Amino acid sequence: MTLFSTVLCMTIEILLAGLTFGQSFTARVAAVPTNILTGRAYGLYRDWIFRLFRMREDSFFQAAVVDTAAFLSFQVPLYGIVLMIAGASLKQMVVSAGSMTLIFALAGRPYGIFLQACRKWILSHF
Repeated sequence: MTLFSTVLCMTIEILLAGLTFGQSFTARVAAVPTNILTGRAYGLYRDWIFRLFRMREDSFFQAAVVDTAAFLSFQVPLYGIVLMIAGASLKQMVVSAGSMTLIFALAGRPYGIFLQACRKWILSHF
């Protein structure tokens, strides 16, 4: 998530939202510990959403819908907090968060697949 958010978010923050390089860099630095601290929380939240809606991981369509909803509902507010820490204006936050909402909608399922693969790898080695 850190690599993904650094490249993608900096591009959107600087080119679309008008953040300075310094503001974007500050947001990315703030995002690293945020991603590390919230990684497990997101996994638990995602699992809860799957259970809440009784969705199956093996159904591509169901998993895609739930992964997208979980990713958006968790990551967009978190991204807004990171932008506030970086000193973005309200306009910059709206443009950045709006753009990232579209990107996060596309990234939800791939990230869910990656998360499941990481879990399987860790469980197979411990």
